[in-house]
Amino acid sequence: MKTIRIFIASSSELKEDRDQFRNFISRQNDILHKKGLYLELVQWENFLDAISDSRLQNEYNEAIRNCDIVLCLFFTKVGKYTAEEFDTAYQVFKEKGKPRIWTYFKNAQINTGSITDEINTLLAFKKKIGALGHFYTEYTNIDNLINQYRNQLDKFLVNYEEGASSGKDPKTNKENGQEAQIDQVVFNEELTKRLLEAISRHNRKAADFLGANGDWAENPQLVRTAKRIIINGFVGVIGVQIRKLMSIGEEPYSTSKLTRYIENCQLAAKRSLQLICYSLISTLWDHHLEKKPEFSPKQKEAFAKFFKNAAEEDLMDFLDLMDHLITAFKDNKLEFLISESLELLPQLQAGTVFYQACEQLMELQKSAKGKELSGKDCLEAEENLSVILENLSFLAEYRMISINEIDFNQQRNDEEGLYLHNYTFLVGESQANNTSQSNVRRESSPVISHAVILFKDNYRKNINLDPFIIDYNGLALTGGSKICFYSYCNTYDDGNLNFKFIEDNSNVVINKSNNPKPDEEDLNALNRWLSKKENRKDMNFDKVYSLFYHAKKTLTGIEEETTEDLF
Repeated sequence: MKTIRIFIASSSELKEDRDQFRNFISRQNDILHKKGLYLELVQWENFLDAISDSRLQNEYNEAIRNCDIVLCLFFTKVGKYTAEEFDTAYQVFKEKGKPRIWTYFKNAQINTGSITDEINTLLAFKKKIGALGHFYTEYTNIDNLINQYRNQLDKFLVNYEEGASSGKDPKTNKENGQEAQIDQVVFNEELTKRLLEAISRHNRKAADFLGANGDWAENPQLVRTAKRIIINGFVGVIGVQIRKLMSIGEEPYSTSKLTRYIENCQLAAKRSLQLICYSLISTLWDHHLEKKPEFSPKQKEAFAKFFKNAAEEDLMDFLDLMDHLITAFKDNKLEFLISESLELLPQLQAGTVFYQACEQLMELQKSAKGKELSGKDCLEAEENLSVILENLSFLAEYRMISINEIDFNQQRNDEEGLYLHNYTFLVGESQANNTSQSNVRRESSPVISHAVILFKDNYRKNINLDPFIIDYNGLALTGGSKICFYSYCNTYDDGNLNFKFIEDNSNVVINKSNNPKPDEEDLNALNRWLSKKENRKDMNFDKVYSLFYHAKKTLTGIEEETTEDLF
């Protein structure tokens, strides 16, 4: 097994990008180990901040000398030590011809109020490496960075791969005894045309674009604009999945691309059904607290199955759950904000085009694990996803925001104070930049804090998706957004809740802390406890945990099981 060491140099402001890049390297290792390769990631977080004979930075620099690749990431500043790491790598490269150095500058939106004199370090560094003849690349978000670097990494690893001289042409694919050129397959084309047309009935920008650009499909620049309209037109979390899919479609051919394209088609469909299911469950929970609707035995069984699942449910499971939820709403004549989804019921039955599209996506993903894929398989997945999202195009009328903390502001001589809501507007394109600044809205009364909400025209008429869709970063008080979907509960183990981060589908676990809040009546003790950020963080995550089990008990009657201490 050949180990290739990669050192990442960047400032703390790009921690989210580094974390997601680490996940990318982990996924690459799942593929590369079959070729006798292993990518070892070296980051400054891995070093112990302990007293040593030399300063810690010297240890970083020594690690760089033993690396094969150095990746430098920059955004608004270039720290002293990051610049030193680049200098070390460049000097060693001149002496030994390694490590190979890639430099990326993030080109993303920034709050101008946060710009300081440190921006000059960035400008000076760009000028410096330009004088060295070192080329750098810009990236707009983590997907863009990963896609660019994947291409570079594939080229770099060619000389290391076992069996690289097998003579197989990566530009062709054997199918039915004939060679079909993969380059002839145009990814995203069908999806873009059909979704743009579908959301134009719900999105004014899409309608105006189509009205003014009848030949948009023939113009590459207008095609890119059309994709951005779709990504930002669909309700936030669905826009994220479409963005990821379109980003994969633009990559050069690789077997990894074909696999990931089919996986993400299925995931985009699944997230769409999850969003509607979680909206229905959350609203049903609210109704139950007031009206106590009646459920049929089959509905009770479906709801219990959802709350007790000990593994993540698949696309067809959510299709079945949606069927039971919508039927429960109709049987009890309950109101639902996303009223269009209630009309989907006939489409959820076996044999319909919608149902078959979901079935075929599931089959394609299963078969992707046991056969050599072709571009035709990807186009079939794209066709099925188009059918599903066309039927859900009404989601383009809805918006999502993540409300973090709410501050109360009342100045001297003000008769009434104002509530300042710190929130993040969740849009498909901007969600790739998880360090984006929050917005602030002034209101005379509070909405709700630490919640992801979905709304149509008036954000006060909303669906609170907590605890089924959460903003992990908002709860952790770290800034930016990290939207996660509920996945499953460790029902038969520790009771912990598992969520999936929508950007990379990585697992996030929330458990109940052993940090009880002081009695509400002891204000001094309570205030001291709340003054510590870690305590407020534990309180936020404990609330997610307790809300899930409260919803479970309300809708199913199932009590949270406790372990009796028999000692």
